[in-house]
Amino acid sequence: MIAFTFALPEESQDFVKLLPDRRCVGARDFVGKIGEIEVLVAHTGVGLTSAAERVRELLETHSPTQLITAGYAGGLDPKLRIGDLVFSTNFSTPALLEFAHAQFAATPRVHFGGLTSQSVVADSIAAKTRLSRESSALAVDMETAAIAAECAAANVPLLSVRVISDAAGDPLPVPMERWFDLQKQRPRILSLLTFLVTHPSRIAPFTRFVRALAPARHRLTETLSALSTHL
Repeated sequence: MIAFTFALPEESQDFVKLLPDRRCVGARDFVGKIGEIEVLVAHTGVGLTSAAERVRELLETHSPTQLITAGYAGGLDPKLRIGDLVFSTNFSTPALLEFAHAQFAATPRVHFGGLTSQSVVADSIAAKTRLSRESSALAVDMETAAIAAECAAANVPLLSVRVISDAAGDPLPVPMERWFDLQKQRPRILSLLTFLVTHPSRIAPFTRFVRALAPARHRLTETLSALSTHL
């Protein structure tokens, strides 16, 4: 079995559709097949703590032969655009990274480089600039470091691939704490609507941000499908 992890179902929704005979396991996870390969799609929640706990549980329960962690990431390198893919060179197992490099290195807008995981979202240009300078990473997320630690402890090979959802020069249009409750791991719909009503200048940027997620997610899904077919 190959495990695929995403922070939230919004990130995995296109990939889950590739599993026509999927069955639910637990509250939000699925098991199915791509070709002859059994696949688990699991959701870790947002943040390092939630990711560590969730991945530790799934490794014990399902014993996957390898794990691919995927989802959105914020760009730190100014050259990266929304929809670009980043394979993490600092968290991925060398053998899986070598395989991914052989498959995708010549593909346009695919990058291999460092990824940094942070406990606080980088929602401003200043925060992204600082992280870029301090880490030299191409992109930032909030889960991969914890997932990598759990996989290393369980001796499970890991491949990390992320798609850029917001570029280095793009601040997030809505602060994360206004639309997602990290402690309860659920969206804050009323808080989001209240913020947009009281900050009407943020409505257009937020709309553009949301619309850009679908093609980015589709590109990530295509890559994951190709990976699962060849692994």
